[in-house]
Amino acid sequence: MLLRYTKARGVTQVAAAVCAIIFLLHSCSAQGGRQGMTDDEERFDEIYQQLRDTIFTHPERVVAIIDSLQGSVADSARYYRLEMLRAEALCNDNDPCSNGVEVFERVYGYSRRSGDKELEMLYWNYYGNYVMLNLGLRDSARACYERAYKLVEATGDEQRFVTACINLADAYRITGDPARASLYYRKVLARLDSASSGDMSVFNVYIGLGQTYAEIANYTEAERYFRLAGPMLDSVKTYDKFFYHNSYGNQLYYAGRYKDALQQFEFAAIPAAELRHPAASCIAETNLCEVNLMLGNIAEAHKHLDSALSWLSQLPNDALSKFYIYSLAGDIALNESNLGAARHYFSEAGDTAVIGPREMALHYARLQRFFAQMHNYRDAYHYLQRANHYEQLINNDRIRNQIAEIELRYRQDTTIMQQRLVISEKETEVRTLEVQIFIVILVAILVISAFVIYSMYKHRQRMMEEMNLKQSLYAMRLANIRNRISPHFVFNVLNRELKDSSPGIENLVNLLRTNLQLCDRYVVSLAEELAFVDTYVAAEAPALGSNFNYVKDIAAEVDVDNVAIPSMMVQIFVENAVKYGLRGFDGAKRLEIRVSRSGDQTVVTVENEGNPSPHTDIRSSTGTGMKVVTQTVNLLNEQNKSKMNIDIRRRMNADGKSSIFTVIISIPDNFDFNSIKN
Repeated sequence: MLLRYTKARGVTQVAAAVCAIIFLLHSCSAQGGRQGMTDDEERFDEIYQQLRDTIFTHPERVVAIIDSLQGSVADSARYYRLEMLRAEALCNDNDPCSNGVEVFERVYGYSRRSGDKELEMLYWNYYGNYVMLNLGLRDSARACYERAYKLVEATGDEQRFVTACINLADAYRITGDPARASLYYRKVLARLDSASSGDMSVFNVYIGLGQTYAEIANYTEAERYFRLAGPMLDSVKTYDKFFYHNSYGNQLYYAGRYKDALQQFEFAAIPAAELRHPAASCIAETNLCEVNLMLGNIAEAHKHLDSALSWLSQLPNDALSKFYIYSLAGDIALNESNLGAARHYFSEAGDTAVIGPREMALHYARLQRFFAQMHNYRDAYHYLQRANHYEQLINNDRIRNQIAEIELRYRQDTTIMQQRLVISEKETEVRTLEVQIFIVILVAILVISAFVIYSMYKHRQRMMEEMNLKQSLYAMRLANIRNRISPHFVFNVLNRELKDSSPGIENLVNLLRTNLQLCDRYVVSLAEELAFVDTYVAAEAPALGSNFNYVKDIAAEVDVDNVAIPSMMVQIFVENAVKYGLRGFDGAKRLEIRVSRSGDQTVVTVENEGNPSPHTDIRSSTGTGMKVVTQTVNLLNEQNKSKMNIDIRRRMNADGKSSIFTVIISIPDNFDFNSIKN
């Protein structure tokens, strides 16, 4: 697939493999019309050429025609050339390729028995295609092309030499060695200039050089070669048009010219539809998806993503395409703030061994954004580090490849021949080049050093901010745990219950157990909080006497299971009501908790009637529990647009012997508690 890092920084493995087969479809097919061929040989090569032109779009038709032709050319070089076409057609027809592999083995066995070097050279080219496209073994494919190149060097056949050079150049580019790829592409240009060969090979070389220079960020040189190939489009076949527009779109994307890239990818989608091949259509739709995402066209990007996923379902063994498309889908979900969908897509993408550093850098950058939006800053920082690590590897590789390409370019045979006339002048240029390389390396080191220093500074700054926040939360947490249940209360209840042997021991045990369950949680549901309050009141009730009345009223429209509240928020006010308002009061004691809705808020009211002296005021109290409440509310309100409110009211009864003390807690809907969560 030509995915984001195909466009942003380099060619991915599968996309490059598809590009390689397009080169090979041309280079391997230019076999007829050579001098010394008989009329019969020319007719055979014409049929062979037509079959090769159809193998990518109608592989099943190619197999049927080969079956009808082979009876007349049994056990001959022609027979096994057709056999290789059969094997490739089986692979292109989404066949498991078990039969194709057997055919390849028969061809290789015949070439070794007969000593047919030309057939053996063709075998290594075709088998390299199979290993590249169907098995994804890029290094093994390159080894196949290298063997084909050595065989053709021995024959001296110009056209075969061009074919082998293009194949090998493609392989080096795909396996991450653009400098050597440039070397072999230029060898082809040198031969074509001297032999005046056809434009098809020149077209392929121009695109290969355009891709190579785009990968090492020499966009000026890349643009030049794509423009050289442009005038040849009218004379090329459908898959070459797709290949050209797709590769040119990549180069424009690398250079940050997204609108121009979008135009080229739209051009590429037209021949992709004509090819009727899932890989080409999947590439086209994925490219259109990502360039629209970069331009902010989210709806359009989503449409092309759905189409890419549909085509991906027809490529069940393409792990790289699946990885990148699902990673891209997660990116789109992030842009739509759909964190659930983003989590699903990122988990489905996987982390396979076939993924290159460019793709992993982008994927980790997306994961960093995802966890940052989830407020999971520890994982976000972890993936930021991994993304930066891969980015540094990519930048180092690019610098090395730029230097290697410059060095190898001046080692070309044609360049060396021209330099022999002015060798002293070129030696000076080489020394100048070495100085330039040294300067480039020095500048790169300085830039990298500055980046590392800046990263360390930012990291230290972030760590300090996190430390300050954690210290505040830890202080609140310790204070909260210490003040959940008063030690005096525990000892008083234990003494009373042990003395009187009342069933209140069970209430105390339940209270302690519930407190233990909630002690490490900053946020609980309102249902859990009220259940804890019930347990606490049940434990205190015997001490308050028979004239104590506890009422809890929850409105029908309130779903207490789905309302979040800071842990112990209600309990602290209930405990104050018991300690200051009800304990020691001789009259009728009343404690009432009401839960209701008011607009877009849930309202919890704690009210008691008892001692006329006021409770400890939340705004002035030195009590630890009230400090916890104050700090918690202030911290949460800093992170929310809608504020949580606590309103404390007190009024005297008409008899002047008791007072009514009311605490009203208002919690807005969708209130964000992330700043105090564990």
